[in-house]
Amino acid sequence: MRFNSSFNSAHLKHRFATMNPIIVLLALISIVVLALILLPFLLLLGLLSFITFQVLGRTFLSPKMKQAYASSQRNQGDIYRGYADVQREKPAPYANMFKQPKNAHPQGRTFEHNADEQVN
Repeated sequence: MRFNSSFNSAHLKHRFATMNPIIVLLALISIVVLALILLPFLLLLGLLSFITFQVLGRTFLSPKMKQAYASSQRNQGDIYRGYADVQREKPAPYANMFKQPKNAHPQGRTFEHNADEQVN
């Protein structure tokens, strides 16, 4: 049977037992320094970059996206202008069932009842 000799437990124990203790101490100190000092700064950098991208996205990209959406809505009817023989898709039934008319105002209560009716 063939196996990787680096995962042999006796070989691994021998390698750890023969390591220089000063090198092990320096390695542990460097890991602790990385974890305690550098990791919070990396997390802070990530947070600041996320906030910066959010603000820049709202400032610069949002108006451009609004313009692109408005132009796509304006040009939506012009797609088949030169092609009279193209079968156009019918709007879905009840597609604008929940859209309010532009001049409609809410009428107050959402259900009908008598004001003097007893509530059980």
